Amino acid sequence: MNVQVNRTDHELMTAVARGNLAGMSDIYQRRHRALFRFFFRLTGRQTVAEDLTHEVFLRMIRYRHTYQAGDGFEAWMYRIARNAFADQMKKHRLETPAEEGQLELVASNRASAFDDMSKQQDLATLYRALRQLPEEKLELIVMSRFQNLTYEQIGQIVGCETGTVKVRVFRAMKEIGKIFGELRKEKAS
Repeated sequence: MNVQVNRTDHELMTAVARGNLAGMSDIYQRRHRALFRFFFRLTGRQTVAEDLTHEVFLRMIRYRHTYQAGDGFEAWMYRIARNAFADQMKKHRLETPAEEGQLELVASNRASAFDDMSKQQDLATLYRALRQLPEEKLELIVMSRFQNLTYEQIGQIVGCETGTVKVRVFRAMKEIGKIFGELRKEKAS
């Protein structure tokens, strides 16, 4: 029986920071899917997303001494994720984006999130539009809309004020809306 079942991520990570690495197993079970979706949406490549997810957990262990309660576990984890992603991007530029329809498979925990063909097409168009955004805007949209992080958490992750995050997310959403509209018009013609 696992004694750590009801412990929060913060409590588990605090124990890990003190040297009790057993808590990482529970953290992994709770967080690996969300991290995978985060990376897959950023890269569009399953193997890269899997590698980055594992890299984050290795870094969490390696840098466990940097964990501080005031940061909040989620913000700390996503800062590590952003750093791992940035390092990956320096090594390898995105060679090929996801194939049509691949991103839709990770949109939720279900095998297929949409039964209706028009919704699938809209979702595919949305992901095409996302791939056209600059990296920093894509990252903000993924964190705020897909990972459901608060503006405050995103501010902690990217190192800026909550108000600045709101403005940046608003501008990124405005840009994605414009790109999405253009792609839909293109498809219709």
